[in-house]
Amino acid sequence: MSEGWLELAENVAESLDIGPGTRVFEVDCGRGEFLVPLHQNGYIVGGIDGDPEAIKAAIQAMPGGLFQTAMASALDPAVPWDVVVCRSLAGAPSTDYIRGLVARMFAKATHAIALLAVPEPHHRPLMHALSEAGAKAIQIEGAHIFARV
Repeated sequence: MSEGWLELAENVAESLDIGPGTRVFEVDCGRGEFLVPLHQNGYIVGGIDGDPEAIKAAIQAMPGGLFQTAMASALDPAVPWDVVVCRSLAGAPSTDYIRGLVARMFAKATHAIALLAVPEPHHRPLMHALSEAGAKAIQIEGAHIFARV
C-alpha cells in the first residue's frame, strides 16, 4: 500500500469524523487502492467499477468487501452506505452527468459523501449540485469536497 493512499484515507476519515466499522462505498473504485487502508483498519468497504479485472483485483485485495462490475451511471441509491466516495470526476463527460452522479451518491449515503481530486472548474457545479441535493454542510479542502447528508 502506498503512503499516498494511506494519507488520503486518513484525511477523509478525519474530515468526515468516521472510524472503524463505518461502511465506505467508492464509485469508480478501480482496484480499490483508496479503500485498502480503510479495509485494513476495520472499515466495511465496497465499490463499483466498469472494469471487471479491476473489480477482481479489489475483491482479492479486500476479502469480504462488497464489489460489483458496473458503470458509475448505474449507481443504485436504494442500497445505503454510510459514506460514498468518488475520485474520478476529472474525466466526467459533462456537468449534467456530474450533477446526476452527485444526486445518486447523496441519495445512497447516510452520513456523508466525499468528492476527491476534483478539478477546480468542477467546484462551482458540484457545490450547486450538493446544495440542490440538500447537503447540510459542505466543505472544500484543497481539491477535495466533503458534504454531510
